[in-house]
Amino acid sequence: MAEACKPPEAGSGCLKRYLYYSDVRSGTTVNNNFPSRFQKVVNSLGEKNLNLFNKLFHKKLKKDKNKKLSCGTFSNKHLVWRVGQIDALNDAFLKRLLYHAVNFNFDPYIQFAVGFMMSKDHAHIFKAIGYHVYAGLTDAQIASRFKLYPQQIEAIRELFYDFTHAPKNPTARAAYFTQLVDNNIITDLDRRFYKLIAELGELGLKAHSNYHSLTPEEKILVEDYLGNTMLDNVFSLNFAITDVKDALNFNAVINNLASFYIKKEEVNYYRAKTRNLDASTQRITSERNAELLNVDPEDEEALKLIGQLALKENSIPDYRAITELN
Repeated sequence: MAEACKPPEAGSGCLKRYLYYSDVRSGTTVNNNFPSRFQKVVNSLGEKNLNLFNKLFHKKLKKDKNKKLSCGTFSNKHLVWRVGQIDALNDAFLKRLLYHAVNFNFDPYIQFAVGFMMSKDHAHIFKAIGYHVYAGLTDAQIASRFKLYPQQIEAIRELFYDFTHAPKNPTARAAYFTQLVDNNIITDLDRRFYKLIAELGELGLKAHSNYHSLTPEEKILVEDYLGNTMLDNVFSLNFAITDVKDALNFNAVINNLASFYIKKEEVNYYRAKTRNLDASTQRITSERNAELLNVDPEDEEALKLIGQLALKENSIPDYRAITELN
């Protein structure tokens, strides 16, 4: 990218769209006028001679291929982009961003992505889009959830959330996001979300937003993850022990962890017992249905009648008075 930009030189014909207008702070000036002494002479010309002079002057500029705009002294802090060198970059969306930034080619989706990122009113939505991108959802799925266009999500993803080359190894991934936190690119809360998504995928987002909407199978996965998270905390505490108090707290955590796994095995036992009962019930039902298939038609009608009579509600008995008895 260094080859695509350079500091402007004094007297160069940089286009107006490249220049920063800050005469006082940076010394940047854009000149489209004559020098002061020459301007006095031009002002002294009559209207007829002034029109003739302007025609001859512009004709001379066109013939010599000189540009009307010139810049004064620049500080080295300012850079201008060479449009001819931007095409040499490999990133398609970076080229679109640069073309849009220098007013060479207006891009509505780039404009939206940059404005959306800088908007304080959409800061949390912008972060949530990044979580969904890291979870592997498509642009169309994310756009449908946030009521945006897929092209807008694509621009946000390519400019700010391109995780194509992010490390997959857990240790490298932890170092990668920790470095982003240290560089103030993301917050520590963002790092925890990315860790959750890396280990559970989209299920991590669903569990965080509405745990009760999960299926029984998904809840089992979340519970297993929480147990593993306790192990992570145990390792962290192990490296933080410096005195007797820390050691006692560490032992308490170990006891709680052991109790957790005991309860977990009990839950697995009762789940297996429930599945066994369900299987037994299904087997008995299947055997009963198989027996009914071999019943004679008359016996089948009799069984149906017995079932209807058994389910029929008994009427309230009618008791006669003494005077009504024979």
